[in-house]
Amino acid sequence: MRLALFGFGHVGRALARLLLATRDRHAFTVTAIVTARHGAVVDKRGVDLAAALTRERLGDDAAPIGKLPADVLVEMTTLDARTGEPALTYIREALGARLHVVTSNKGPLAVAFRELHERARANKRLLRYEATVADCLPVFDLARAALPLAEIRELRGIVSSTCNHVLSMAAGGASLHTALAEAQRLGIAEADPSNDLEGHDASAKAAILANALMGADLTPADVSREPIDDEAVADAWNAAAQGDRVRPLVHVVREGDGVRATFGPRRLALVDPLYAVDGFSMALELTTDLAGKVVVQLHEPGVDQVAYAILIDLLDIAASR
Repeated sequence: MRLALFGFGHVGRALARLLLATRDRHAFTVTAIVTARHGAVVDKRGVDLAAALTRERLGDDAAPIGKLPADVLVEMTTLDARTGEPALTYIREALGARLHVVTSNKGPLAVAFRELHERARANKRLLRYEATVADCLPVFDLARAALPLAEIRELRGIVSSTCNHVLSMAAGGASLHTALAEAQRLGIAEADPSNDLEGHDASAKAAILANALMGADLTPADVSREPIDDEAVADAWNAAAQGDRVRPLVHVVREGDGVRATFGPRRLALVDPLYAVDGFSMALELTTDLAGKVVVQLHEPGVDQVAYAILIDLLDIAASR
């Protein structure tokens, strides 16, 4: 199966390394790598990934998405959670050109979930996005494969590594500034962490979860959010003194004929399944009508786990052909 990689930053490079490391276990060939700043290379015989990983500039090849020698667009470009661009345009063009799409970019799914799925169905192509919410934590695959016929009535999740790290350190007495500096030093938090702390990132993820798992039609603007700020940090310290913990929770629940989604710091008791999810770890609790409560957790993921989630989606598409 031929892959066109759009974006070759940390995630794209991690995927290239993973494809090389597992090349005896899959039948994928990268035939194009397209970037905004480092040029592009297109080769229908297969791009030399090992060489691409060493180059500052890939080349000057150019071709419209519909003319690329590819079966799947793997979209890993820069995130714009408010507009979804330019990834949204790339995905639209790829589906219109009858390419399958795998994306790690939450922006397009957050703002145009229904439209993109309708476009995929109309062109009889698959759209996969396991990496958009919680790296390689099995969320959408879990719902498809392990919860057939079950209705997900409620979900709670810790899906922001930055916010969870801040509140975990706050429980030990660290200030917001100190916790953020540590997350930035480790490469987890952005230089400008407002997207995480103000809940924009989590709101985008909440919208995707609501739409994918509960059939909603939400955008990030529909998600009620509270910030992770100095007040939340103080609450985390006070809660720890009483044996509780404060976690940055996404909460999505069915209410009547609709779905309500929120994000904010929430106090959890020791008996709560999400109580022990600390540091950069992430987790989801799904409450269903048939399977009861299902909890999945990923311990301190990084860019390699994002790449693995993309590979899982690629394997799913390959198996469906």
